[in-house]
Amino acid sequence: MKMRHGPLVILLYFVLSLVLMGGCSQIKTQTTSTSSKTITTTPNVPTISASNAYNLIQQNLNNPDFIILDVRTTDEFNSGHIAGAINIDYYSSNFQADIGKLDKNKKYLVYCRTGIRGAAATQIMIGLGFADVQNMAGGIIEWIQGGYPTVGLTTTAATTTTTETTASTHSENGLQLQVSVNAATLISGESLQINVSEYNTLPMYNNVAAATNWGVNGLTIGACPNINVLPFGVAVFQGHYDAQNISQGTPLVLFEAVPCVQLIRLITGYDFLPDSNNAAIMPGGDLSSPTTMSANETVKGTYSKGIQLTPLTSGMYTVVAGDEWGTLEFLYINVD
Repeated sequence: MKMRHGPLVILLYFVLSLVLMGGCSQIKTQTTSTSSKTITTTPNVPTISASNAYNLIQQNLNNPDFIILDVRTTDEFNSGHIAGAINIDYYSSNFQADIGKLDKNKKYLVYCRTGIRGAAATQIMIGLGFADVQNMAGGIIEWIQGGYPTVGLTTTAATTTTTETTASTHSENGLQLQVSVNAATLISGESLQINVSEYNTLPMYNNVAAATNWGVNGLTIGACPNINVLPFGVAVFQGHYDAQNISQGTPLVLFEAVPCVQLIRLITGYDFLPDSNNAAIMPGGDLSSPTTMSANETVKGTYSKGIQLTPLTSGMYTVVAGDEWGTLEFLYINVD
């Protein structure tokens, strides 16, 4: 016998569907599935601004129950972090187990680079039963841009670092070139330490094709031409230069002359991890063991004829970083 649905039954079914849909809409998550990791965006977590985070830290300087948690990679942490922070890598396969070992009754301030991993980590901690945890909005980028201090490679005992981390300058391919130096002012004879890296600003895997649009001649991350090594490099010019007149300058010779192997570059691109400076170099790269797209160089002076080292003399110098996609970043230092 056929059963017919009358108007009343249909109306009740329609109302019930609306109720169920409304209930489900109260929880909103956005999940991006990738070959090796699923990134879940969890916007509805407790957050705090960088300025309020700084005040919170000052209020809890002597509080053993207050923990600052940095969930970036070890390399990121070592390049500069908030004083007193502990490091547990969000990308680590042991992340949730390591987080579970922490005291759930303490107060936690969580941060990453831009706030994305921090939000996901905060959500995990809440799910594990942590009583008081909040994520710093904008991550350490917002912290640095607010003028708040860091420790690690970005500071020295005598001087304060100048760091370029302007998020708005990343290129259309989603990558952001970053450069920092150990000091804005040096005494003649002191070494200039330069850190340069290429960062994927996207919260997803980012496959970027190789290019040859080098914006400045002489970019390097060592004695040999950079075009055979990584997709970025640095150069130092005596005087003040910017994007408009950099082509008129002559880069200083920063490294002793050594024989360089003539390589034929076969790199076709780079597969960056989400919100990271780690990438697999293609072809044949492995995302489970990516290469860190960063380099540190120490400049002790300039070389003449490739063998004689002369300390940087007094005056202004321009430090420029550039990548193969044509992005340039400038920093300026004074040598007394």
